[in-house]
Amino acid sequence: MSGGVEREIKLSADGGYVLPDLNDLTAGVVEDSGPEPQESTYWDSDQFDLVRQGCGLRHRRRLDRPGDPGIWTLKTPGLMDGDRMVRGEQELRAEGSSPPAELLSLIPEAVDPSALHPVAVLRASRRVLTLGPLTSGEAGAGTVEVMDDTVEVRAPGDDAVVDRFRELEVEMQDGADDLADRVAARLREAGAG
Repeated sequence: MSGGVEREIKLSADGGYVLPDLNDLTAGVVEDSGPEPQESTYWDSDQFDLVRQGCGLRHRRRLDRPGDPGIWTLKTPGLMDGDRMVRGEQELRAEGSSPPAELLSLIPEAVDPSALHPVAVLRASRRVLTLGPLTSGEAGAGTVEVMDDTVEVRAPGDDAVVDRFRELEVEMQDGADDLADRVAARLREAGAG
């Protein structure tokens, strides 16, 4: 199991939004993953006890990698730091039929693990742009990932689409806050909200 603190800025975008050029924001090459088809199954109780406690539990798998078991993620209660959501995140690679005991042991005591079941399935086409620091000597030099997700929401066991949305996430690692601010500003200038 791996874990740490996630720091991200979430932005909304409409279906016609075009990602702006970000190349001038970094001295290195902007790496582009291309489309990554994903399916995320979110787990909670009928009363959404996990969400009420500020937590999230999901299993995500790449649809183009049938042999890969996927990754379970438990997000713990967070706080807003300006426009950033800061929260704990624990991950464990495992198949998706039931949450791993290691993650269930970390959920709040107010939540009954036996009451958890799939509550939503999100199928997304994700594109990830990875940017390094503007200069190698830049203070807090780290990386920023821009995730561009076009998402369809389904009820578990039902293939009917109940909602669609597009979301941008600017996630910073290793103190790349200045770079993240420049990236978020560029995305907003291009029309992200």
